[in-house]
Amino acid sequence: MIIVMRDKISLHQFVLFGALLILVLWKIISGNFSFDLNLLWWLLGSIVGFLFVFTDRFVYSFLMKPNEALGMRLKELFQGRKFSEALILLLNERHEQKELIMRSFLFVMVWLVLAFLTVTSIASPFGRGFMLGMGVHLSFDLIYDYFWNKERFELWFWQIKRVVSSEEKRWFVIVVSLVFVFLAFSF
Repeated sequence: MIIVMRDKISLHQFVLFGALLILVLWKIISGNFSFDLNLLWWLLGSIVGFLFVFTDRFVYSFLMKPNEALGMRLKELFQGRKFSEALILLLNERHEQKELIMRSFLFVMVWLVLAFLTVTSIASPFGRGFMLGMGVHLSFDLIYDYFWNKERFELWFWQIKRVVSSEEKRWFVIVVSLVFVFLAFSF
């Protein structure tokens, strides 16, 4: 279990830095590249946005289900200032967290709207990078769950109060993936 967790965390890092490398190379090839402070802010925003998606685990444990064993144990660890142990526990017990806010159909829909508005309206490189980082993380998790973790993939639809067909789910993954790729090259 711990080996799988470390492998997926490593895969997260590989995906983030791979996506950033591809986008920087795209800017170089297209002639829109300039090595300046804006690039560094964009990269920092991407990393912060990518890490921000992990905060839904805190929301789940501290706000949505604070009386469950995981929430109470995390509260003890944070009160004892054992932050690294708490983070490891949070990541190891990710299978206990079923209804994550950011890993849901509705949140992805909101992210898509906000990402489009960011691409068309925001000049801040940090803000653009932040939205890109969130998108990389959400898209990666969605695609990973669709192909390799079917049980977790079903949980992306926990907020929808009807049965979502497998065809609808497949189209959701396809559309989100395509829109993300289109938006990513615009960030």
